[in-house]
Amino acid sequence: MAHPLFDFTKLTPAQRVDLAVALWDSLPADSDEPPITDAQHAELLRRAESYRRDPKLGASWTDVRARIESSRPLR
Repeated sequence: MAHPLFDFTKLTPAQRVDLAVALWDSLPADSDEPPITDAQHAELLRRAESYRRDPKLGASWTDVRARIESSRPLR
């Protein structure tokens, strides 16, 4: 992976969420990327605000991935 121009580990989790939302909002509306719906945008904002209120309520990617992988049927 390329080295980032900025060390994000120095930011608090809430600051990282704010940065992610600001980055998302900075994308041009007329880009070639598929747009998200108003409902999806509202859900992203709701989740970001929920996380800002209490970061302990969330789960790490490691935990989420383990839960997903443990619920998969074996082949």
